[in-house]
Amino acid sequence: MTEKLFKNVFYIIISLILSLLLLLTATEIVVFDMDYYKNQYKKNNIPATVGVEEKDLMESTEKLLDYLKDKRGNLDFKTKINGEEKEFFSERDKLHMIDVKHLFVAGRKIRNGIFIFFLILAAFFISKKIRCDFGKYFLVSSIVGIMPFGILVILMKIDFYKYFTMFHEIFFSNDLWLLDPKVDRLANIFPEIFFYDTAIKIIIYYLTVQFVLFILGLIIMLKKRKL
Repeated sequence: MTEKLFKNVFYIIISLILSLLLLLTATEIVVFDMDYYKNQYKKNNIPATVGVEEKDLMESTEKLLDYLKDKRGNLDFKTKINGEEKEFFSERDKLHMIDVKHLFVAGRKIRNGIFIFFLILAAFFISKKIRCDFGKYFLVSSIVGIMPFGILVILMKIDFYKYFTMFHEIFFSNDLWLLDPKVDRLANIFPEIFFYDTAIKIIIYYLTVQFVLFILGLIIMLKKRKL
């Protein structure tokens, strides 16, 4: 009984860690996809709103993403806006992006650390010839990972702004994320609909992988019963 309980707790803990890995990976895939930004800018008519040519807007976005990847030290650059060379981001934009960058750098370290952890865990299981019930593990992992995000999608549909605000209040210790569209360019190039679409896309990627794990777990368990 104790061994069975230990295994179930172990499966749940590993499932939570795997879910975090999948979420962080899905976030990176979406956030650093330049084609996604191009489509969003067209959909929301951002170039006309900001007064920037699409080419210049995409170049500015690339610099922003390089900054989040820690490949660029600052966001000090100018872009032609309404025909005039101007600093693209306001001081408040830049201060807020410092906090955002810290989150991305930390998330990347956590993701890489989890990946290494799973490699070490797999090597340990193989060396000790420990058998793992992959069917049960995949089922538990997918159920643990799917349920909270299924609920999150429903909540977002009901009141996205409320939970968007809660997210910022949890992860940021200041109010720099409250930007003024009249002054801060970030508020114009990334309106609320952009964040809604981005959140949905990340969750779709994440849930798709979890669903695949669920189906894989069912297949393994059914085959095991037939043996």
